[in-house]
Amino acid sequence: MAQTVTTINEENKKVDSLYYYFNNGSDKKAYKQAKHLLPVFKTNKALANTNLLLAYYHNKYAAIDSSIYYTQQALKSKTTVNDSLGIRLTILAYQLLAMNNKKKGLYHESKKWHIQGAELSEKYNETNLYYSHLHGLASTYIAFGKNQQALELLEKCIKYSKDEEIILGSYINLGSIYSSLNQYNISNNYLKKAKVICEKDPNNTQALTNVILNIGDNYLNNGEINKALLHFYEAKDLSFKNKFYDLDLIITDKIGTLLYNEQRDHDALLIFTSAIPKAMSLGALDVLMHSYLMLEKIAVREDDYNSAYNYGKRYYQIKDSIENSQKEKEINRLEVKFETLEKEKKIKLLQIENLNKSLNIKNKDADIEKYKLQQAIIAKQNENQVLQLQNGVEKRKNEIALLKEKEALKAVELDREKTIKYIVLVAFFILLVPIVALLIIYYQKLQAQGLLNLKEKEINAQRVNSLKKDQELKLIKASVEGQNQERKKIAQEMHDSIGGNLAAIKLQFSQLTYHPEKMELIYSQLDDTYEQVRNLSHNLLPKKIIENDFVFLIKEYIYTVEDASEISINVSFFDEEKINELDKILQNELFSIFQELTTNTLKYAKAKTIDIQLDLLNECIFFVYEDDGIGFDLSKTTLGIGLTNIKNRVENYNGILHIDSKLERGTSINIEIPLKVQ
Repeated sequence: MAQTVTTINEENKKVDSLYYYFNNGSDKKAYKQAKHLLPVFKTNKALANTNLLLAYYHNKYAAIDSSIYYTQQALKSKTTVNDSLGIRLTILAYQLLAMNNKKKGLYHESKKWHIQGAELSEKYNETNLYYSHLHGLASTYIAFGKNQQALELLEKCIKYSKDEEIILGSYINLGSIYSSLNQYNISNNYLKKAKVICEKDPNNTQALTNVILNIGDNYLNNGEINKALLHFYEAKDLSFKNKFYDLDLIITDKIGTLLYNEQRDHDALLIFTSAIPKAMSLGALDVLMHSYLMLEKIAVREDDYNSAYNYGKRYYQIKDSIENSQKEKEINRLEVKFETLEKEKKIKLLQIENLNKSLNIKNKDADIEKYKLQQAIIAKQNENQVLQLQNGVEKRKNEIALLKEKEALKAVELDREKTIKYIVLVAFFILLVPIVALLIIYYQKLQAQGLLNLKEKEINAQRVNSLKKDQELKLIKASVEGQNQERKKIAQEMHDSIGGNLAAIKLQFSQLTYHPEKMELIYSQLDDTYEQVRNLSHNLLPKKIIENDFVFLIKEYIYTVEDASEISINVSFFDEEKINELDKILQNELFSIFQELTTNTLKYAKAKTIDIQLDLLNECIFFVYEDDGIGFDLSKTTLGIGLTNIKNRVENYNGILHIDSKLERGTSINIEIPLKVQ
């Protein structure tokens, strides 16, 4: 146990040091150590936090898919949802998933993660993260072109958030929205508020410079040239003092272009001439190229065609060099690589030659020793050669006699083996014939059994289909009969109560000229008729909708579906109390949509899981329905009756229906219904 506590403390210290490096400008160092420590860590907490750091690192350097992967790994490593640190990690992970999906252009997916993050943040009182998610949701609405909804969320962030970074971002986003709407004065007001926040913190100097530059652009677009020029020069002074050389060069180019458009050619000439050496030193080829282009235009305007030719020549030289630089770099890289390989080959050849020389020397010494040994052996061989020759004659005679005996024995053995092989072959063929016959009979039996099974399956399928159709017919008949009874009831009510009242009112009106005092009676009868019509329309709602909470009805329906099928349904509500207080007619419409979607999944999708989320947030209903079934191709499929009915129900409430489905990737349906008419 003590060893486990020690391990947890050590891993927590290492994770803290990683985040310290990442947050203090040493993100590369943090990344390398995190990659090294990730396979070593054993506790879930350390693994989750390290994966989250790697996700933040890849998000910073725009490696979107890598960031999404590590975010998902962090969520897998998280221990419990009820743990406060685990909940905070989950909310941060949702924020990363939302930002990364937004960068990929998947705005519906981004919106989903921001809504889930806001819901979880509000539930566990993570106020700062709640407004951070609202701010991100507003950015998503801007991408959808829903400026009004984005404005409401940003105003809420400014009003209730205490995080100056969120407030600053909200002011800048509001400035961008109003600038895109050509409302430059309102845009400037928000940008000036952002400027005040930036001026409080010396670390926000670069953001301050960009805010002033955006204000200048608004003045320029609004035709207020002098104010635009003043703001450009203010931004230029800030960038120069703080050594934001790249930003300073961009601002210089804007000032020069503005002066040229105002036909202040002398001032513009000085600006672009001073920008050229700065662009060269920074390697900013785009600004350098634009400077030469503007100098060419100034020279043409002043009829200095010689200078215009020289500036134009340099402009096209830079343009061509940009296009060819990549090719030259590739050629140089290949040339260096080729020369390096050639040198390596030469070095290896020299090493092999030196090794061969040393081996040759050793081989010569060995040959000398071998020669001496051979001479000694030859001397000994000469001494024994005479004796060997004498014994050789006797040995050969004995060998010839033995060979003759062996040949006779081999001939007898070969005859015996031939006889045995013949007997075995005959026995094999005798046994093979009945075995083959049995195999043929067995194969034919298997074929017959297979055909029989296939026929039985077809018959069973036909029986099942027949039973389903009978059941459907019974349900349809019951439904029609119920509708007929309901119509009769409504007709009787209309005839007996409402019709009688209207006849009485008509009679009273005919006598009104002579009996004006009956006007009060007519009003009373009209109120009574209105109340009867209201009660009749209210009675048309299903009894279960009127008498039960909406959330309870949905859960009861889910239990029924899960018991009758093998499908798993996950559902979440926020806020349940507010959802139960919705108008009963709207509840009935939502319940019908829910039933239609579930029925379609059971009939066609072949899904194993359904995920449903119903949220009531900011006076708007968000209904997300997803399954992991076979999906369908939207471009090749027309909406059926069920989906068309759903679309009509949603549009009756000024809502939005979005269907996303692909083959083998399931189906996702997003519905938004505003509770207040915009």
